[in-house]
Amino acid sequence: MSNATTRTPDPLGSIDSTELRILHALATTGSLTAAAASLGLSQPAVSQRIKRVETRLAVPLIERSGRGIRLTPAGRILADHGRTVVAEIDAALSAIDDLRGERAGTLRLVGFPSASATVVPALMRALATEAPDVALQYREAEPPAATEMLRDGEVDCALIFDYEGAAELPAGSAFLPLWREEVRLVLSDDRVIGESARLEDFSEEHWIAGCEKCRGHLLSAASDAGFEPDIIQETDNVPAMLAMAAAGGAVALVPGLALAAARTLPDDARALPVDPPRHRVIGLVSMATANESPQVRLAKRLLATVDGGCWGLEPVVQA
Repeated sequence: MSNATTRTPDPLGSIDSTELRILHALATTGSLTAAAASLGLSQPAVSQRIKRVETRLAVPLIERSGRGIRLTPAGRILADHGRTVVAEIDAALSAIDDLRGERAGTLRLVGFPSASATVVPALMRALATEAPDVALQYREAEPPAATEMLRDGEVDCALIFDYEGAAELPAGSAFLPLWREEVRLVLSDDRVIGESARLEDFSEEHWIAGCEKCRGHLLSAASDAGFEPDIIQETDNVPAMLAMAAAGGAVALVPGLALAAARTLPDDARALPVDPPRHRVIGLVSMATANESPQVRLAKRLLATVDGGCWGLEPVVQA
């Protein structure tokens, strides 16, 4: 099929990895068409690449054999050595991909306290199964501080909560909602007046406020119900908040995940659904870039597999 050429050989840069792959495929299939199909190339493109190499090397690489083709001795030499070269190139690229990709390296995540006791351990189990060579570097912070860490490049992504669209995100970031949860009113048994709680019925009560964002939500919820809460105790320690509410001195709004993280309520406390319902959304914040980092892709993929239903979380359906 090819004739020896009288051109002067050009050994420097005369063949690349694609051409070595073509020769190996030809040695395996014995057909230009089959070799092209196996590499995702067109048959004319394969023929042209072979001709260019023959011209540069000044030696034929393939010849006709019946209805097919076969490699010449020079072609077989290149195919045999090329198989080793291509394998080494693939190994090198795979090693680089491991550094950049989802199979190795470090995922730097920040999350809020109740997620630390629930979602994060589930993520760690998923990592151990799906990406065992990825190390999770985890830090705990409430959303305002967590998003600042993301903005400053200290973490790859931040697991945060957002009350009714009130999240303040860094410029150039994106929020992926994952779950929705109910906020409940926690109070002592002797203050329970039904199976659900209308906040205006507790306007005269003392209140316990949580973290900065939770306090802001309490103020907003009370305002919607027509009163200003009398906040006399403040703590972002949920077990302490529950114990204080159980003691009867005040009431508190507590998200479902925080209740799940606490595992049990004090014996003399109740957690009632609020009427009308109040909700919180949990999601992942990352910086919006043209090429999303492998670490962020991995976090999103694995968090999507976490079953939040065991903590009363409802998955957010992505549009």
